[in-house]
Parts: sequence; C-alpha cells; structure tokens
Amino acid sequence: MPATSPVLWQSQDCTVTLIDIPRSIEAAQGTDDQPCEDHLLSTPPIEEPYQTNEPKTPEARAKLARNTVDAELHAEYSVLLTDAMNQVQLGHSGSWCLPRPFTQDPPRTRKRKADKAAVSEAALLEPSDLPGTLLSQHAKKGLTSAHAEPEDFAGEFRNWAEDEDEEPIYDNYGHIDDKETGNAAHVHQHHAPGPDKLTIYDSSDPAGKYAFRIPPQSSLSLSSCAWVRNFHARLRIQAEVLDIEPIFEFILFDPPWPNSSVKRTHKTPNSTYNLSDSLLDIESLVAGIRLSLLTTETTLVGVWITNSPAVRHQVLGEGGIFDIWELDLVEEWIWLKTTSAGQPVTPLDGVWRKPYEVLLLGRKKKEFMVAGRKTPLMRRVIFGVPDLHSRKPCLKRLIEPLMPDASKYRALEVFARHLVAGWWSWGDECIKFNWEEYWREKEPRQK
Repeated sequence: MPATSPVLWQSQDCTVTLIDIPRSIEAAQGTDDQPCEDHLLSTPPIEEPYQTNEPKTPEARAKLARNTVDAELHAEYSVLLTDAMNQVQLGHSGSWCLPRPFTQDPPRTRKRKADKAAVSEAALLEPSDLPGTLLSQHAKKGLTSAHAEPEDFAGEFRNWAEDEDEEPIYDNYGHIDDKETGNAAHVHQHHAPGPDKLTIYDSSDPAGKYAFRIPPQSSLSLSSCAWVRNFHARLRIQAEVLDIEPIFEFILFDPPWPNSSVKRTHKTPNSTYNLSDSLLDIESLVAGIRLSLLTTETTLVGVWITNSPAVRHQVLGEGGIFDIWELDLVEEWIWLKTTSAGQPVTPLDGVWRKPYEVLLLGRKKKEFMVAGRKTPLMRRVIFGVPDLHSRKPCLKRLIEPLMPDASKYRALEVFARHLVAGWWSWGDECIKFNWEEYWREKEPRQK
C-alpha cells in the first residue's frame, strides 16, 4: 500500500481490511493530485483489551444477552470474525495502527479575560468535545449574530441564503434555524482543485473566531437533518449551476441511535454527542429524507447500526427503513474494534458489550434478483483500533471500488462529523473534526 494509504492490509478478495482510522479521515481530506499530508489529533491506541464486568449467573447472562445482540446472528459473526483475524495475523506483522499524534490537553483556545468561567469549563473538555461545544454555544448563549464566511476563497460557490444580508439564527441545539428566518441553512460549496478554509465568527465575542478546513470539491450543509426541504433546495440549486443531476451513487447514514450505555457514561460537561430518545424518532427522521429524490436504481445506501436487535429490526424488519426505501440488503460490513496488537477490545463471547459495529448496505430490490432469487449476501470485515469516541473509519477508500466510476461518483454522508473531498456532508456537526485545532501540519507522527 502507498505510504499515505489508510489501508494497512487487505485480503486479495477485499473482504477483510485492516484500516487506520485517523489516517482514513486524513486521506479523505485530499485528492490523488493533492494528498493530505497533515495529521489529525487522536487518542493513544488501546494496548490491552478493556476489563468487562460480566454477569455472575447464567440467568443474568442470558437476560442481558437477549437485550444486547441477536444470539444466532452473533454466532455467525463470531465465526466470520475469527477467521478474518487469522487472515490478518498471517498476512500482517507489526502494530494494527499507525503511530498517532495525540494530546492529553485540549486543543488551543483563545482565553477570554471577561469570561474566566468559560475558560475554566473549556479546560475540562477533551479534544473530541470542543468543536461540538463551540458549534452549539451559539444557541446556549442566545447568540443570533454568529455568521460564517470562507477564507482565501478560490472556489466557484460561496454561502447561499435567501437573503445574504440577514444573519442566521441558531436553535436550541446550535443548528441554524431557517424556519425562523426563512433563510437557507449554511451551505458552503467548494469546487476548486485545492482546499479552502471556513471561518465561523461570533460578532458578540471578539475572540470568537474559529477556522475549519474545507477539502477540495466538497459541499456541506451545516444544519439539522430534519430540515429536508432546505437541503433538497440547496442541492437542486447546485445541480442547476453545475448542470448535473442532484443524485448520488453512494449515501451513508450514521444515525444517532438511542444508546443507554452512552447516555450513562456521558453525563459530564464533556459530552456533546447527541443521541435520539427513541427508535421511532430515528425512523421518522431517516425515512423522511426522501431518498427517492437522491438516488438512481443502482445507488448504494449504507446505514450504521448498533448491535441492538430492536435497531436492526427498525432498519431491516417488515415496514422498517429499508422497506420504506424499497431496498434489499446486499452487504454487511462488520467493524471489529481491536487493540494495537490485534485483540478485540472486549471478548467476542462477552455479553455486556460486543466489540463490533455493523454497516448495512442496500440497493433497490429489483436490480439484484437473479432467476427470481436475491443475490447472496456479501459480508466484509473491517479491523481498526478505536479513535476518539464515536469516530468511525472513513469509508471513502473502501467504497470507491464499488462505484461505477471511482473518479466521478457522487457521495453524500448524512449525520456527518467530518468532511470528505468530493463528497456532500450534511449534519449539525458536519465540520466538527475539520476544526483547525484538531490538525498538525506535516509533522512527524509521535511514536
């Protein structure tokens, strides 16, 4: 693999991949002509599996197992994952991740002499939480005068709004509220061959200036994914200007599924990871995105799910999200989280928490029938050492071989938390990990 590739090892049939998670995001910030050589701040790699408190009695174990994962499905996964681990161990030597630049201190922030409390609060935040906090502080402090603009803009588009003289208002979650103002949510188009920067200002605070990296040929909608009409309107305008169809060959969803364990462990001021309260809320939100207006008959649609049987049923069950979208499940990708030595971060047979997450990939049903039967389900395994909480591997390098034309395909990530060169990104934190303070320019990686 090239030195800049996030793929550390891959089987010949591409069904097993070892990927470096921070590097997958770094690489996605550049193109083949202009690769990204900078490094993304991370956390130290896990060296030993986590200690888990397993139930003491068979009865408690059985009860917990019923609530955390489908036993039959997990048995299939266990065989697949064990075989895949053996393949990587035979074909790959050394660490299962690249050296990572990391810091135990929060990224640099501007100190506010007039607000010592804000400085004290920021000092308690982990690097992963600061950008989300900054994006949501507009709402928490009632600031309606925040605005954003590109720096050194070389692209074809700038920020689009119905009235460019009127500044956006933020709702209680830090989202730009087009319902209140009648304006479009903040949409930045960048179709120049090189990267750009976006600066978000807070005019009520002289120190409130935050820079975000914008990858080449990327588009973003920094808005709630509930504002479907606004997103489709912005997409149509772009398509008319570029003389293209407002559709995508790949669409990726990472919904904020309800997760009681995350809620229990993230009740501190550090937490900015928003979760939905119910599965019905998620189904209404995701199914309401009007997928038919964004896809062709061959568009590949991916949805990250948790291991909860209820979540899986909400996507694949009768009347579920795939049914609403008229999709057939064609592939499953299982991301197994490992230590730097290649061990699962928790035991595969443990019942408290499984060490993997699953991506479901679907396409229109009628396109994948052979002699009246569905084509066999393809399963692939991704190995990766976990990074910051909730940060998943960027799938750009793994998806491109499945696209009709890897150099021209269009992709959209919904509920995104970082941008990708050439892709659309949509969500209320879609620029979170593009904050400049997360990045170190062309420095050697710390070992």
